[in-house]
Amino acid sequence: MRDQRVCLVSGGDEVRLRSYVNHQIYAQEHGLDYRLEIGLGEGVTNKFFYKTTILRRILPRYDWIAWIDDDAFFTDFARDTIGELVEAAESEGKFLVVAEGPKEPNGFWSRINTGVILLKNDIRGEQLLDRMWSADLGAVRAWWDDTRDGVFTGGDQDQMWWVLQETGLISDTTVVGHRELNSRGHYYESSLSDAAVMHFCGHRDKPLGIARFAERFGVGHELVPEDLLDKYSVTVRSPMSGVERSGRALRQEAIGRAKPYLKPLVVRWRNCSRGRAGTGEAW
Repeated sequence: MRDQRVCLVSGGDEVRLRSYVNHQIYAQEHGLDYRLEIGLGEGVTNKFFYKTTILRRILPRYDWIAWIDDDAFFTDFARDTIGELVEAAESEGKFLVVAEGPKEPNGFWSRINTGVILLKNDIRGEQLLDRMWSADLGAVRAWWDDTRDGVFTGGDQDQMWWVLQETGLISDTTVVGHRELNSRGHYYESSLSDAAVMHFCGHRDKPLGIARFAERFGVGHELVPEDLLDKYSVTVRSPMSGVERSGRALRQEAIGRAKPYLKPLVVRWRNCSRGRAGTGEAW
C-alpha cells in the first residue's frame, strides 16, 4: 500500500548535518511525505550505494520519490519545485528528472548530478535501480570518456549515467538546468531564490561551507527563513560557535597552502587507480 503520491527522501550512511530540518520543513510546506533514511542494507561496498539501497526499498510505497543528498539544501521555499517538475514529467511521459552538473570553479563538470533526483515508481524506475545496483564500477570506468561524460566520481552518479545510455532510458529522462534542481554557491548572486537547491558537494569541510553560505544571506545554518523556523517550532539553530568556525577556517587555510604540494601526488594516485580499475587488477 502506498503512503502518499510523492515522498521526499534524504539520508546516507549517518546523520552528519542539520539538513533534515531544511528538508522536513520544505516537505511540510509543499504537502510531501518526508523520510530520513539511514543506509542499511546487505552488500553495500561503497558509501554512495546507500542511496541506491534506500531508493530500491522505498520506491514501491509511492508514485514518485524525490531524493535529496544530505549536503543539499532547499533555498527557495516559495516555489513548489518538486511538484512542478513531477507534473511536467508526467505530462511528457518521463520517469526520471535530474539536473545537469554545473561547472565548478576548478573546471570540473558532469553530464548529470544525482544529488537531487525525481524518480517514478514504474518498470523503468525499477529497471534503472536494479541495473545500477548490479553495475560494476570498473566496467563503467572503462566505458567512461572524461571529455564526453565529465568527471568520474566513483559512485552512483557514474552508474546512473552509464545505465541511462546503455539501456536507452535517457530518452525517457528530463535533464533540467542546475538552477532548477541542483546548483552551487557561486551561482547565487543576490538571493536564496537564485536557485531551487544549494548542493555543498566538493566542500572539504561541509559545516564550514554551510556556515559561510548562510552568513552571506543572513540565515541560520539550516538555510531556512526565520519565520518558517518559528512556524515549525525549531528551537535549536546554527549550532556552530564562533570559536569552532574560526578553528575550521584556519584548518582550511592550512590545507589550501599545502594543496599545491599534495596535488601532484593525488593526481598520480588517481591515474594509477583508474588504470587498475580498467584492467580488473586488485591492489
